[in-house]
Amino acid sequence: MQVYVTRNIIARMRRNDGTDNGNKSLVPGKYEANKTNDGALEILQSQGEPLYLLPFIWWEKMELGDIMIAA
Repeated sequence: MQVYVTRNIIARMRRNDGTDNGNKSLVPGKYEANKTNDGALEILQSQGEPLYLLPFIWWEKMELGDIMIAA
């Protein structure tokens, strides 16, 4: 799916082994994403490890208009 970020938002970084790796700011733009089994959005990047938006965060950001999702 396509995710459009309209304002800077913070996403969680997770290493490939599943451990936490801090936060990263997503700048406005278009991103490829997958929905995970636990409801989070996995933001895919061209290089580096994926970023994650937890369900309660991305639903709130959608309501505020900070992100839009196109399937």
